Amino acid sequence: MTREEFKTLVKGMKAVYAQPTFIPDQDAFNVWFELLKDIPYQQANVAIQKYMLTEKFPPTIADIREKATQIVESVDNSMSELEAWSLVRKAVRNSGYHSVEEFEKLPEACQRAVGSAANLKEWALMDSERVETVEQSHFIRNYRTTVQRISEEKKLPESIRLLIASMRDNALELEKKEQPVLEVKKQEKEKTDPEPGMSEETRAKFQQVMRNLQGKM
Repeated sequence: MTREEFKTLVKGMKAVYAQPTFIPDQDAFNVWFELLKDIPYQQANVAIQKYMLTEKFPPTIADIREKATQIVESVDNSMSELEAWSLVRKAVRNSGYHSVEEFEKLPEACQRAVGSAANLKEWALMDSERVETVEQSHFIRNYRTTVQRISEEKKLPESIRLLIASMRDNALELEKKEQPVLEVKKQEKEKTDPEPGMSEETRAKFQQVMRNLQGKM
């Protein structure tokens, strides 16, 4: 949508909503245009007309974006929470050695609710009863939130959606890099920790003995 096209829409809105505080000056106009210019003119025009025909108070930027999204959004065919869990459960069964491949097969909402391929692998090594109770409950809660978040993200300008996706990818990459280091630290701790439940005093004495032995080698 061009600046001139948006100016036409603003004139129409101001004719209906005559409050002096509604897009009162050039600065306000510029802000509104920057946050709505990615919407095609015809789509924005229909969205604004729908809003003006049904709402008494002036729209916000969020109101217009929501109406515009509703116009082109297909009927919601997203899976139910239990259908999504069924896919994840199947992926867990094959994730002992193929967690990355199984994770990549999952739909985006399922991936984001699971978190990472490492989580799939961890679930594959767990007791099945715990997976079907505790982890299922966690997943369903995460999935519900994720579906809502994806719906909200569709209303954002493409530039912001790309930025969010980039930040999410960077976080996943960082997690992948840190995972091997954390595994090594965990294994080293298990080697030097004789009893997880020992007191701090006993643990300190044990660690001192280990250092003395290493010094004599």
